[in-house]
Amino acid sequence: MHQLPHIRALPDGEFISVRMKKPEPVVKTDETGSPKTAVAGAVGVGVAVAWRLFSRMRNAGGGGRNNAWKTVTADAKEKLAAAGFDIVAPLKLRWYNEIAPDSAKIAPGGAMGEDALVILVGNSAALWPSFCDAHNARPEIGDAENPVDTYVDIEVNRVFRGKVRRVFYAHETKPGRLVAVQRMAHVAGVAHLDERSHLSIHPTLGPWLAFRAVVVLDDARGPGDGQKPRPPPNPLARDASARARVDEAFDAALDGYEAPGGPSEGQWRLWVAVRDAVEPGHPARYPEDQVAYHYNCLDGRERARIRSRLRGGYEPSD
Repeated sequence: MHQLPHIRALPDGEFISVRMKKPEPVVKTDETGSPKTAVAGAVGVGVAVAWRLFSRMRNAGGGGRNNAWKTVTADAKEKLAAAGFDIVAPLKLRWYNEIAPDSAKIAPGGAMGEDALVILVGNSAALWPSFCDAHNARPEIGDAENPVDTYVDIEVNRVFRGKVRRVFYAHETKPGRLVAVQRMAHVAGVAHLDERSHLSIHPTLGPWLAFRAVVVLDDARGPGDGQKPRPPPNPLARDASARARVDEAFDAALDGYEAPGGPSEGQWRLWVAVRDAVEPGHPARYPEDQVAYHYNCLDGRERARIRSRLRGGYEPSD
């Protein structure tokens, strides 16, 4: 969902089988102790080393059953991509709850507790062709009051059918349902959350992405802590001119939004200008109809025109 700004690894690797070799007895002949004591000490060291290696691999998420999340995620990525959702990111519930505001934390709800697997679902411009096809061919989408939200709901639940899950949607704001999706994307290593402009900026997509749903698989274990990704760097921190452009555009949009009498009819274009300021002419920019549909949300007439075109019908007059 696109909201107004103010509302707002051990490395991942294969399992390593460690077989501890029984230490050779060390026979001490001096005053430091008996041979029995020396053997006991050597065995103790071996056990300690084995336990440390086991603990590190466990915390890294390596090995067998603890890597099942990779299979779940890969399957979801393939199926969701076919529906236009090309952003699918796994994380551990605890990673999110550690950085989420209290009002947006997700309570543990199953066998894995805060180790549960969470999958963040989003999209780039890739959503638009898939959504348009569905809007044109499927009445449950084309006739819905909020067709994008309906499409997200149907497709996400179709992909995760048969799995114990809780699904939260980015457009939900009620207590217990609100999720800070931009912060989740940051901690999941998807996009950098620029605190000044409140934009999520992806390494290749720039700001042209949206987060749609959060799937909590309470009975599936998420990645190990050693597999936690780093947030992408903020491109605005390395480009002073881009930083200045974005700040200026953001201030202009905010001024217009807070103007007496409320935002003007063209206010939405100011918010689009904030995204354009990150990298003018960005190759991942949404097509114009997608921009207008998502951002010109206060103008029902414009959305009606776009939806009519998707059906191949006449555009309604003003």
